[in-house]
Amino acid sequence: MFRKILFPTDFSLHANKVLECIPDLKRVGIEEVVLVHNINPMKAARWIDIDEKRIERIKGQAEEKMKQIIDQILSEHGINGKYTIRVGVTYQEILEVAKKERVSLIIMGSHGTSFVKGAVLGSITQNVLRYTEVPLLIEKFRFVEEKDKEVCDFVCQGMFRKILYPTDFSDCSQLALQMIKKLKEARTEEVVVVHIQDTRKLIPHLKHKMEEFNRIDTERLEGIKRQLEFLGYKVKTILKEGIPFVEINKIAEQEDVCMIILGSHGKSAVKEMLIGSVSEAIARAHIRPVMVIPRNWTP
Repeated sequence: MFRKILFPTDFSLHANKVLECIPDLKRVGIEEVVLVHNINPMKAARWIDIDEKRIERIKGQAEEKMKQIIDQILSEHGINGKYTIRVGVTYQEILEVAKKERVSLIIMGSHGTSFVKGAVLGSITQNVLRYTEVPLLIEKFRFVEEKDKEVCDFVCQGMFRKILYPTDFSDCSQLALQMIKKLKEARTEEVVVVHIQDTRKLIPHLKHKMEEFNRIDTERLEGIKRQLEFLGYKVKTILKEGIPFVEINKIAEQEDVCMIILGSHGKSAVKEMLIGSVSEAIARAHIRPVMVIPRNWTP
């Protein structure tokens, strides 16, 4: 399924930690990893005495680090690796490499200042999220104190073990469902299927129809449950009222899921493109790993 993935890296602590996900990713068909490191000329211009030789030295250092990743980590797991170094606007270069290499997944790391305070989604990851044409997996980490130093650690072990699938029954949500159906080989055990009745839209004007909406959507959730149970998953359905991204994040914590998988756009495509959309809000605000499926993705 994810034969070829793109791994952008700045060689930071949480970027390096993502590499420990390789065994989990190998179970979903990973054969090749494309490493990309970008030098942003806008930031480079602020350096003192910047010149061509300095840029070349930076490139050389990046090459050495990426060769080490290929030789010491990817080769150990029997995975092919290649790398590229780009100069430009980072998120644009990532998207260009993804398109050129025809990757099936982009994986990036994000981290929170603490488990309680939540995750910090950087501007680069946020822009990739907005414009990617392939699924984006944002791995999240927490920093914990260990022997007088901060250690980067996973929120949960086994990234695909228990999945939260929020759905508004839109076409893009159906694409996310198609992704989940393909994850059996990743040792996914349980899927929590969630639909939130958005009270911002339904109350007060449609409050009198809530009972009807709940009946229809309960039937829809049961239909999804039957599909997934047929594939061998344990399935739980939840129907609630409230603000979608707030309730989804609460449920993710209550159910202790390992990943949230959702579509990038809901029923209102124009509104969902704006900052503050459900998918972006979840990716930005939640400490759990998030996989976002773009609406133009082909399963």
